[in-house]
Amino acid sequence: MKFVFVDAENVGVKGIERVKATLADKVFVFSKSNSIQQHCEKELFHHLSDYPSGQNQADFYIISYLSRVLSTLEQQALASAHFELFSNDESLISAFEFQCKKLGAKFRVVRIKDEVVVPIVVNEKSNFISAEQKLYAALKSPKNLDPSFQEQLGLSRQAFTKAVNTLSSSNKIRRSDTDKKQWVQC
Repeated sequence: MKFVFVDAENVGVKGIERVKATLADKVFVFSKSNSIQQHCEKELFHHLSDYPSGQNQADFYIISYLSRVLSTLEQQALASAHFELFSNDESLISAFEFQCKKLGAKFRVVRIKDEVVVPIVVNEKSNFISAEQKLYAALKSPKNLDPSFQEQLGLSRQAFTKAVNTLSSSNKIRRSDTDKKQWVQC
C-alpha cells in the first residue's frame, strides 16, 4: 500500500496531477484552495484543509498526519507500505525523511519544480555603447571633465564618474600634460 502526501500549497494542481495512485492507495492533499478541493473530489483523493492559516501550518499538519499514520501501522504493514511526499519545500522534505527513516519506512520525495528555459538572444550588431567606451572615444583630444561634457555624452553623473574612475585606474586616460584640468587618452 502506498501513502501519498501532497503539499498542494507548495506544488499546486500540477503537483496533484503528477500523483500516480491506485484505488487501494491513500492520497492526502493538504490545501485550503477550493479548486484543489474540487480536483481532489474528482480524483477520489483525501483533501485536508482543517489546519490553521499561516506560514508552515500545512507543513506541520503534513508531518503530524504522517506521524499518526506511521504510529498506527503494525510492523508487518509498515514493512510493505511506501510513503511519498510531493513538495518543493526543503524544510518539509527534511522533516518527512527524518520521520520515515526513524521508523524504517520506505519513502520517496517528488519535487515539482518547473524548469524555465529563457532563450538568450544574441544581437551581433549591438548598438549599445558603454559609458567607458563613450568617454574614451571622446577623449582623443584633451577635455575638461565637467557637467557640460557629461551632458554632451548623455551620461548620468553616476555613470560618468564610474567611467572616469574605471578608465583612469586602468591607465586608459590621464591628465593632459599641457593643462592638468583636462583629460586625454593615454
